[in-house]
Amino acid sequence: MSCDEIIVPEAFLRTRPNPEKTQKVVYFVKRTGHLDKPLTIEKGSKVLKDGYRRYVVAKTVKMEKVPVVYNYQK
Repeated sequence: MSCDEIIVPEAFLRTRPNPEKTQKVVYFVKRTGHLDKPLTIEKGSKVLKDGYRRYVVAKTVKMEKVPVVYNYQK
């Protein structure tokens, strides 16, 4: 899925992921070319549920597509 399609909740946008942990993920992505885990997205609404740090890293390194898993609302 394209990063631009993902809707990031306001609660995530008000926080800043730990810079050291974020940098480790950046190094991992630059070394391997992919994220270590997919982002969790709500099916239908495309709202980010989990993986904000990985989302930030994907935007930082300008990944065109990110792996996602869908969370279905009950």
